[in-house]
Amino acid sequence: MFEARFANATFLKRIFDAVKDLVEDVNLLCTEDGMELQSMDASHVALISATILPDACTVYTCDEPLVLGIKVSIFVKLLKFAEGSDSVILTQGKDTAKLQISFESSNGGRKSDLEMSLLDIDTEHLNIPDVEYSCSVKLPSADFSRIVRDMATMGDTTLLSVQEEDVTIITKGDMGTAKVTLKEDKTSKSEVLWTEVNCSRPTSMLLALRYLAHFTKAQSISEQVAIFMSNSVPVYIAYDMGDKGSIGYYLAPKVDE
Repeated sequence: MFEARFANATFLKRIFDAVKDLVEDVNLLCTEDGMELQSMDASHVALISATILPDACTVYTCDEPLVLGIKVSIFVKLLKFAEGSDSVILTQGKDTAKLQISFESSNGGRKSDLEMSLLDIDTEHLNIPDVEYSCSVKLPSADFSRIVRDMATMGDTTLLSVQEEDVTIITKGDMGTAKVTLKEDKTSKSEVLWTEVNCSRPTSMLLALRYLAHFTKAQSISEQVAIFMSNSVPVYIAYDMGDKGSIGYYLAPKVDE
């Protein structure tokens, strides 16, 4: 028996809006510890790893591990049946080829019941190795989104560099060059507005802005974003939802020719 109840549809909509442009078919691994989604993009440049913990649900039951093969575009369309304030119930019973989806209005006056066919996706669940990153940067997710959006008007790639307490983002294009410098800033009374920089070794990498723009769609789930870097390994960009879960993106750096 599998059942996951969410207090409102907005939560699931934001999760899948943050991955829909990168992946098409995904396996959602469900265990007693929650739900986990992992998938590479079609170009095998980025890896998406999302976790929905039981505390994100008002009710969560998973008697035994199961895998739900989901076509993301179809699931996103079905979520549009729901208003943002509608509750959502995902269930699977004896028919393992189907996922039952129910939406109910907050006053109980409207209920929609849908059934989605599941896919048999032949992919293995990845064990992502632990990496001791040399640099980490935490900043407001809205600030990161704005920087990426601005840089994308200048070029296709950006050079992200971290040294001591400074972060520089440089983009060169036909129009010229843009440079943004961030320094550690903990002056605000609200920690979610802080910029924190930790760096044990200067690190730089060239990143595709197209992918970074896709990642920033997770801004709606977290007020802060964390960026973890080490030379010669993919950058890890994480949006944390606390006891509800997280979305993380791994992006391989480009080779500067």
